[in-house]
Amino acid sequence: MTRIRPIAAAIFGAGLWLSAMAAHASDPWPDEAIQPPPNTNIVLYYNAFTMAGSYGTTKGVVENHNTRVNVDLQALRYIHTFNVQGVLAGVQLYVPYVSFIGNQRLGIDNIPAPQGMPPGAPAYGPGRETLSAASGFGQPSFGAFVFPFFNQSTSTGLVLGAWISPPVSSYDKNAALNYSQNLWTGELEAGFRTTLLGQPGGRNLALSVWGETYFYGSNGDAGLVSPAISANDIPSDYGFYHQLNPAVPANNPLRPQSVKPATFSMQPTEELRVYLPYQFYPKSRAFISPGFYQSFGGKGIYTLPDGTKLDSGTRTDETQLRLIVSTFLTPHWQLALNGEYDVMAHGGPLYRTIELRIGAAF
Repeated sequence: MTRIRPIAAAIFGAGLWLSAMAAHASDPWPDEAIQPPPNTNIVLYYNAFTMAGSYGTTKGVVENHNTRVNVDLQALRYIHTFNVQGVLAGVQLYVPYVSFIGNQRLGIDNIPAPQGMPPGAPAYGPGRETLSAASGFGQPSFGAFVFPFFNQSTSTGLVLGAWISPPVSSYDKNAALNYSQNLWTGELEAGFRTTLLGQPGGRNLALSVWGETYFYGSNGDAGLVSPAISANDIPSDYGFYHQLNPAVPANNPLRPQSVKPATFSMQPTEELRVYLPYQFYPKSRAFISPGFYQSFGGKGIYTLPDGTKLDSGTRTDETQLRLIVSTFLTPHWQLALNGEYDVMAHGGPLYRTIELRIGAAF
């Protein structure tokens, strides 16, 4: 149930505004819409490695030069179920830890010539934005859920849940990439599951659909981070222009990193997940499931001390394909693998993710 979504955007010429990395505890898998037994404790360990080699602008243009964002996420999740007047309910806790691996950067397809240059001055060409990053604990998330109904004979049911995440984490306002936004986050989610073909106890094909809505507070102690910008190859003409006007950069970085105090806020986010799990080996409840994920909204806004509002250029607008394989090793131990492939991202890197989940029930 991990969600790795560093969101960052480039608006070169108007400035480079990078929001924090958005991350949500709730990223339900298809089997999470199956009602578990009451009075059960479940512990889940996640380890996900995510990398991005391209970047999607807010207009959906993919830039492929020199982008490199590599993240390793480890997380623990605890779930406890119980009955409330015959209705299955539960509470849960999710705690993530994130490590940024190596140097992080976003590619720029073309860095234009500085303003004020004479007509015909060459552009700097392709380049990169070096991103400072803050590893550490992400915001913990506290959740509760209830199954209003669940038909065991058809494995058809509905689950409703809610999460809340306080702004407690290893957030660093001077870093361009953070796993947490350092703002209150609330979420409402609903999941529906039914068997399409076959029987729940045998081979079967099911449908699992999830929808989530996120609401955010604001971070009054944020930093508007403008990362260092460098060109891959600086035209030789710029040595001459620099002698005429020292303000014209002739060496990397063309612009050093800078941080301005600001308040950061995000507009609500909506998410949709659709899975088609096929249980191919009933004895171990093994299944394979293709999946589709789409998010909307999540526009980031910076407000400067003078009241000026700036579009961060970031969105949680992402289209993703998934493939999940899961099996029980024993009646109490489960092993699952998840692969994710971003088809499109507006205002964020396009990610490729491999995720391991180990679960124990007692």
